[in-house]
Amino acid sequence: MSHNSKITQQSKAIADAYYQAGVRNDLPSFGGHLHPDFEVTAPNYLPWGGTHHGASFFREQVLQHLPEVLDFSRFNYASLTAEGNHAVALINIGVAGTKSIVKISEHWNIKDGKAVSLWVAYFEPQALLDKLGITHALRSGA
Repeated sequence: MSHNSKITQQSKAIADAYYQAGVRNDLPSFGGHLHPDFEVTAPNYLPWGGTHHGASFFREQVLQHLPEVLDFSRFNYASLTAEGNHAVALINIGVAGTKSIVKISEHWNIKDGKAVSLWVAYFEPQALLDKLGITHALRSGA
């Protein structure tokens, strides 16, 4: 296996570790995979949205609270691909307490075996916004 192939496999494995921790109902365990300078960017209309620097925000705000709104028992991959230090997961996941499913594209960058960044895009997130009490953010164009 070439060096680049090993890096690609490692990137894919670290991204997958996040989702598997969610499925096990143990997202906080993923904290060990975060680089101290980890950066996450999510849509501004979400309570955890915007760009946040440092692993502590992701550990405390996302890993601790995401299961309150996303139901990992209804998680599946549309695809998980990786090339070098970059992995992209296209996932379907339940909105907690509803029958709705939302599609999310998550772009991971991995360095030296640690996740250094995550960029997240939601497709048709209205069911999630409804769950969060943000019912008119997209419908009104705000």
